[in-house]
Amino acid sequence: VCVDVQRAGPATGVPTKTEQGDLWQVLGAGQGDYPRIVVAPTNQLDLFQTIPELFNLCDKYQCPGLVLADLLISEGTTSIDPDDLDFKVKIDRGESILPNNSGNGADNGSGAIAANPASGYNDKAYLRYKNTPSGISPRAVPGVPGHIFTAATDEHDEDGTLISDEFTNPQKRRMMVEKRARKMEGVIKEIAPPKLVGPEKADVTLVGWGSTEGVIREAVEKLAAEEGIVANQLAIKWIVPLHAAEIGAILGRSKNVILVENNQSGQFARYLRSETGFAAHGHIRKYDGEPFMPHHIVEAVKSQLAGTTRLSVPVHEVNA
Repeated sequence: VCVDVQRAGPATGVPTKTEQGDLWQVLGAGQGDYPRIVVAPTNQLDLFQTIPELFNLCDKYQCPGLVLADLLISEGTTSIDPDDLDFKVKIDRGESILPNNSGNGADNGSGAIAANPASGYNDKAYLRYKNTPSGISPRAVPGVPGHIFTAATDEHDEDGTLISDEFTNPQKRRMMVEKRARKMEGVIKEIAPPKLVGPEKADVTLVGWGSTEGVIREAVEKLAAEEGIVANQLAIKWIVPLHAAEIGAILGRSKNVILVENNQSGQFARYLRSETGFAAHGHIRKYDGEPFMPHHIVEAVKSQLAGTTRLSVPVHEVNA
């Protein structure tokens, strides 16, 4: 699990200021296609509660996890009820093979533990990367007799044999790529889809990701109380895998959709469109190093509903 605390770039940029500018870096990190879980917690408490959940998912599905936080969360302050902090989260290591043929991964069906004592344990019988319907191969912890395997960065067969040199096998390569990809089918069933918060029928739906959840919530309240504008909110936390069907259905029913994010290029807007086919009707983007304030969003929504613009770029006010 890697944590990316986003701040204003590029390079050193403005290292003490916040931004949501690393989305595409995280989406494209690494070589080739492989499963990864990307999450953008909404606040400090959510970050505390999400990290253990992410560790369990990464252990179970044997894949990396990436957390997109930002300076607003990492250096911001908030009040938290101590009762909301759970220090006894159950650890789930996934399908494991442990000594004495124990563990929820049993023996992977190989029979390696019941080897002939005279000839030693049959390590070749253990398929560390066994092709399974879920894409998850039961993992033996170090030291389990009869379960030695090769772990390398090259592509491999089910037993760990490298297939990346002159003996490359196209069928085995395809099998392994598809095996890894199947893991995401299980992951998406375990993470909660985002829910629309507020009236079902609204003048505008404000969509955000990560740390914008709180300020959008305040802006929705102000729009109703001060401007008579009925708004609702969709806060997206789990980025990869994305609940594309559910999100697309919600946005497809919305009258006006405005996407709010702390970057210049509309990174999440592009990602959302690539995954769902939905293009937001309007955009509010802020990239001056400071976080959104509720009135920035309120004024931008008013301008966009009036038809004066489809892109609002509020700037943080500086007192002379």
